Amino acid sequence: MPMHDALTTVVAVLLVAMTLILTPMAPGGLVDTRVFAPLPRWQFNLFNAFLVSLGLASLIIAGFSVGGATWVYTPAIVVGALFIAVYAADLAEIFPVVPDRMPSHLLVLEVINLALAGTLVVLSIKGLLT
Repeated sequence: MPMHDALTTVVAVLLVAMTLILTPMAPGGLVDTRVFAPLPRWQFNLFNAFLVSLGLASLIIAGFSVGGATWVYTPAIVVGALFIAVYAADLAEIFPVVPDRMPSHLLVLEVINLALAGTLVVLSIKGLLT
């Protein structure tokens, strides 16, 4: 299997894994049980729309990646960077700012996805350079 085929497959797996981990972490959902009432409704809705868009974009890029498309590296870097930004902002308590503490299981999932996103960015950069 050529390097690009293996690498695009790994990129696809990372994108799908990150999306599957993100899904139950939706604000106010199964894992993220914090109360978001202090946030203005438009911020909450816009944030949720952003997370849904991020997940959908990841799955679309993963689909092309499975097909061996080498152009997926650039959008994968962008998506990976956005995942990193989302989790870094939450872990640093920049956004969303709510009075509830982060549940420990949410913290674990965010750290896992942060590591996967970092790996995705590094491997996608490697894909661009090879």
